[in-house]
Amino acid sequence: MIGGSMKMTSRFALAAAAGLLLGAAMTPAKAADLGGGCCADLEERVAELEATTARKGNRVVSLQVYGQVNKALLIFDDGVDSDAFVVDNDASGSRIGFTGSAKFKPGWSAGYLMELDIQDSASDKVTQDNDEGIENEIAIRYNYVYIESETLGRISLGQASTAADGVNEVVLGNSLRNSDLHHGSSLEIQGLGLQLKEIAANLDGGRDDLIRYDSPSIYGFIVSASWGDDDYADIALRFKKEWNSIRVAAAVAYQWDSSNDSSPLDDFETLSGSVSVMHVPTGIYGAFAAGSREVENELREDATFWYAQLGIEKKFLPYGSTTIYAEYGEYDDVAANLGLAESSEATRWGLGIVQKIDSAAMELYAQAAFWDAEADFGEGVVTGEDLTTVMIGSRIKF
Repeated sequence: MIGGSMKMTSRFALAAAAGLLLGAAMTPAKAADLGGGCCADLEERVAELEATTARKGNRVVSLQVYGQVNKALLIFDDGVDSDAFVVDNDASGSRIGFTGSAKFKPGWSAGYLMELDIQDSASDKVTQDNDEGIENEIAIRYNYVYIESETLGRISLGQASTAADGVNEVVLGNSLRNSDLHHGSSLEIQGLGLQLKEIAANLDGGRDDLIRYDSPSIYGFIVSASWGDDDYADIALRFKKEWNSIRVAAAVAYQWDSSNDSSPLDDFETLSGSVSVMHVPTGIYGAFAAGSREVENELREDATFWYAQLGIEKKFLPYGSTTIYAEYGEYDDVAANLGLAESSEATRWGLGIVQKIDSAAMELYAQAAFWDAEADFGEGVVTGEDLTTVMIGSRIKF
């Protein structure tokens, strides 16, 4: 009797399961109806189910979705006024991206990258009057395809970084700072009538519609070259290596830009680069960047800059590594190079701290920068009011 009871129970269970399947097949949601009886072709049923689900376009090219949100409070004091804004930190702004690749023969692959900047108030666009930077901004950072060979290198085509992009920003410590201005660059230097970005610049490359080549890594060296934006071209050399307890990274680039149609006198050439060294066991690191830009117009001065950062990155707390740093930089004749003054000089120094929270893929940071600047507009040197900026924020990645 016990055996018979178990058989009856099994039959009831099977009957109930069959009833549930039959009921599901007869529901009004016909788009998800697998159709057919219990003996229908399995492949056909799976294909029909796939047709009703959201998925990537095909099975041969991978798809990875990633992004980050980086929000901060930007506080400034320009010697005349002070205020605060909630901003997206343009040093590494809020963004979302899609990337993937596929191998089409041994040693060869093809891929793509699409990445969008999503910022409702960019830290490099807010002004004292906040008449800029308040518009929502969705901008294309990257939108390109590439073909890559393990032995020959990669060729990319589309909206991408120039070969020189980032060569002046090599810093091995996780300071979220480098020779670029990052925030407050549209703030006006009181007394000069110039925005910070008009009197200081790190002369780095950018992003544009272009074709770019990157060589494979050879003993830690990578050669890159790009052409685009009508008549822009550059070539760069990057290096990264670690010996015992010393880690080294460096980059240098030469840029030619003849893309300005308004006047050939605005064409320029730039030589710049940076280097960073870290002692891995202690986490102590240093970084240095410098560059010079020459404009075809003989009436304008060459713009130059140099920048240094010294810091330590170490796991003082169980949450993740802590980075503490100090920085100093000088930016000479940037305004003169742009034709806005006969000469100019801007000096910055700053300090900051970044705390990683590994379990949340997050960083908390506080940064302060102190600027003083002067310019000669043809009637003697004018000294502007000191500008102080403070950024307190968080970046979380996904």
